[in-house]
Amino acid sequence: MKQTVTDDQTIIRYLLNELSADDQARFEETYLTDEDLFEQLRAVEEELIEDYVKGQLSEPERHRFERHYLASDQRRARIQTAKELVEECSLQSSVQVAAQDPIGGKFFSFRLQPRLLAKQYLTLGFGFAAILFLLLGAVLVIELLRLRGQLTADRQRQAALARRAEESERQLAREREQSTEVRKQSEDLRKELEKLNSQLNQLEQERVQPQASKNQIFLTLTPGIRDLGGPDKAVISAHTQFLALRLSLEKQEAASSTPYRVIVKTVEEGKELWTQEGIKPQRSKSDRDIVVRVPVNRLTATGSQDFMLTLSMRTAEGKDYEELESYYFQVISKQRYYKWRNR
Repeated sequence: MKQTVTDDQTIIRYLLNELSADDQARFEETYLTDEDLFEQLRAVEEELIEDYVKGQLSEPERHRFERHYLASDQRRARIQTAKELVEECSLQSSVQVAAQDPIGGKFFSFRLQPRLLAKQYLTLGFGFAAILFLLLGAVLVIELLRLRGQLTADRQRQAALARRAEESERQLAREREQSTEVRKQSEDLRKELEKLNSQLNQLEQERVQPQASKNQIFLTLTPGIRDLGGPDKAVISAHTQFLALRLSLEKQEAASSTPYRVIVKTVEEGKELWTQEGIKPQRSKSDRDIVVRVPVNRLTATGSQDFMLTLSMRTAEGKDYEELESYYFQVISKQRYYKWRNR
């Protein structure tokens, strides 16, 4: 193989695939490890391509070249590039020759100038397109970075809003728990207050019971606003301290164990004078009654003799009272009563 390294015909036969398979393999192993042979191979290949492009190969060589060397796309691309270079060189040589002739130089300059300008503009066009492509790519990259930053900021804001919403829900749940606890405590306090009021009323009744015959009078009230000419009257003396008012309940009301409330007001002004809550019915001979003892001084201090008693029952929810009946009655002293009777 060292003897064929300097033989250009051997290299040409290799390029045209005319060596045997063994010689072909040995030649490839040699030029891959021998830099001088590799350089010689490239030089011979370029000369062979130039001869083909210039049409300097013989007819058999040209057929072998086209059949074997142009078998690959890469080699065909090299041939096309070589053709363009040869045409360019030929064009420049023609321009230089024509330029030496005053008349011909003008003629060839006039004919060849459009082609040269076209190639220059084409080159500039490719350069401008490349620059424009780079600028567009930079703009797209910048826009992509901006959109990514905006997306990241939006995600951060969404996460912050989600955290705030979650914290608000937790705060609202805590406030609901506190409100429920406050309502429960208020209900317990109200029940305790009613219980204490009931106990105080019971103690007061027990305290005044021994003197009931002297300091207390009874008056049974019927429901509804009666005619002013014949209302229920309580005639009191100077020693009367309490007015015991008895209210008869209807059957459905008497069967209930719900506490009651009594409010006494003046008829003219509607001024509230006395209130008692948590009242339990008392069993009588025929049915159940409610008996309340109103301090007489509360009534006589107003200077009026016409009063209204309102009976209410606790609602099912246990938060308020529902009005049931109203009772109209009068409180008059013995002296005024006798004067009224003797008229």
